[in-house]
Formats: sequence, structure tokens, C-alpha cells
Amino acid sequence: MRVFVDTNLWVYRLDRRQPDKTHFIARWLRELANENEIVVSTQVLIELRAVLTGKLKPAFSAADARAALHAIAGFEVVGADANMVLDAHELAVAHKLSWFDALIAEAAIRSHCNVLYSEDFSHGRRFGKLVVQNPFQPKGRGET
Repeated sequence: MRVFVDTNLWVYRLDRRQPDKTHFIARWLRELANENEIVVSTQVLIELRAVLTGKLKPAFSAADARAALHAIAGFEVVGADANMVLDAHELAVAHKLSWFDALIAEAAIRSHCNVLYSEDFSHGRRFGKLVVQNPFQPKGRGET
């Protein structure tokens, strides 16, 4: 199954300030990667870099940020193009999504993912065949 993993979950994996979430997400991501094709977007990489080098305290060093980005870039990465941006705009309007959430959802839809894992959307929300799951919710732990 193809699954899209949103930025916030990668941040939990790398943020050592919340060890319970870090350990849970690390284990969850390993299981997810063993059983599914993980997809991210260029937006995920961009947002992750911004969080790691700016929002986290202490911030990641350039070398540690590079290593994290390289690791995540090892999964399939969907790039943005003009059509994706235009379709994300329509998705934002139709579903009353924030701009950046619409771009994430559109990337997941375009990459033919079955599940979008995120904390930023309502658990169980659907965009056509794409279903949103929060891995911290009981049904978000790998069930569809």
C-alpha cells in the first residue's frame, strides 16, 4: 500500500524533547516502512528543514539536518508543479483546508496514496479514495 507521511510525524521522530512520542513514532515508522511504500513531497522536506534548523531548540546542526533530509529523501519524493498548485487551490477551497494542508493532501492524491498519515487533519477524513489517519489514534496505527 502507498502511504504519505506528513511533516509533523517526521518532526516527532527527530525531536528528542518528547521521548515518548519520539520512540512511538520511530517504532511506528519502521513498521510502516516494512509493510508499505512511503511517499513524501518536496514540501515535507522543505518544512522539515525549517523546523529542524529554526523551530527546534536546540536547532539541528547543518550536518544533522542534512543527514535527516537525506534519510527521508530516500523514500519516494513527489515534486510540486503548476498543476499541483492549481489543483491544491481547488482542494483548499472545496474542503476549507489551509493552503499548506491542501498542498500535502494534493501531493498524496497525485501520488496515488491510500492513506495520508498526519496530525494536522481530522482523523478519518476522506478526500476521494485517500483517507487521513493519525497514528496516535487507535485506528491510525496501520489500519485502514
